Amino acid sequence: MKSIFASSLTSLIFLLVIGLNHAEAAPAAKLLTINQHAVAPGDSVYLVQQGDTYYSLSRRFNIPLDSLQKWNDNKLQIGQTLYLARQAKPAANSAVAAAKPAATAPSQQKAVTASAGKATATRTVESTSAAAAPAPKPAENKTKSRVLVIPFDPYLYFSDADYEIARQSHIPRQNVRHVFRGRLNAMLAPQGYETIHLLGGVYRDSVSELSRIYKSLNYSYQDNKQSRYNHQPVVKEEEKGAVAWVLRQKDKMGLKGEPEEVSVAQDPTKHFGVKVKDPNFFSYFNGQYGIDYYVFINQFEVKTVYENCLDRAAQNYERDFLVHYSIYDSNGELVSGNKVKVPYQSNINDVQRIVSDSMPTMAKRVLADLPAGK
Repeated sequence: MKSIFASSLTSLIFLLVIGLNHAEAAPAAKLLTINQHAVAPGDSVYLVQQGDTYYSLSRRFNIPLDSLQKWNDNKLQIGQTLYLARQAKPAANSAVAAAKPAATAPSQQKAVTASAGKATATRTVESTSAAAAPAPKPAENKTKSRVLVIPFDPYLYFSDADYEIARQSHIPRQNVRHVFRGRLNAMLAPQGYETIHLLGGVYRDSVSELSRIYKSLNYSYQDNKQSRYNHQPVVKEEEKGAVAWVLRQKDKMGLKGEPEEVSVAQDPTKHFGVKVKDPNFFSYFNGQYGIDYYVFINQFEVKTVYENCLDRAAQNYERDFLVHYSIYDSNGELVSGNKVKVPYQSNINDVQRIVSDSMPTMAKRVLADLPAGK
């Protein structure tokens, strides 16, 4: 009996060994061919092609423009591996980097050849555009007055409503500011002028030009300057209620209380203005583009006014959009500096509806301070 059991155990072990060997000898499944140029929603890199710009890639992949620039050190060249997310850069011999050798258009590179008897080295000048943009017409050939629009710096955007707007609009929260920035910039196109937009425009290298502009500016709260082109007198509405009645009676009797202190940010007589600190700023851009006027959007605010309830049952409050702006002429003289307030409703949070309802009014009131074009 013992011999039969031992024989059966030996046979079982033998069959098990044969099965394991057969499994190890099975061929691996054939790998699928990888398309290095295809970009799926979850991909984190992209190979830069001819004609790509940071603005077009930002819209294509739904990534904030400033984040895309920061992750790639503000460089953009044909054949470059572009990072679409914040991550550690892979080694130089990675599969994506080796998929296609970097090539730079002749118009974007400057070869520096140094002969040492054995080798020739070529150095490429960095560029922030993957394609050469057409140069603007010389100033003497322009047919209209020209205005340069400078959008607000993304860091000068303040909002207490982005969470609600992003949730209802089905977009990332950080994209709300870029929607407002891009659409307001596009609407600032006054009649009678040739408008030059550096945000997504075709003139030269808009990314580096905007970076140069922001480094040339100083911001501070300044007194509003009403120009002769746009008279907007401040109309003070008579306050209602028992408290307002008591205050009016005190004024009549000469019993005035201590004036209430108002922060500079809440002062209706002041705006967040800009001053140019670079002495060569106006001469440079006048020479490059033939500019007659500059429209600076200095700051963009979205503030919910919970003290002003439009519908208490629906929890609908007033929401103010504030646009601070400055307009300069080609000589560096301040034409106008002010802020535009456009009230809206807090329970309307679709970003496209907000833009269509409010942006035209903002742009119209800003451009009202611009003299007529020639």
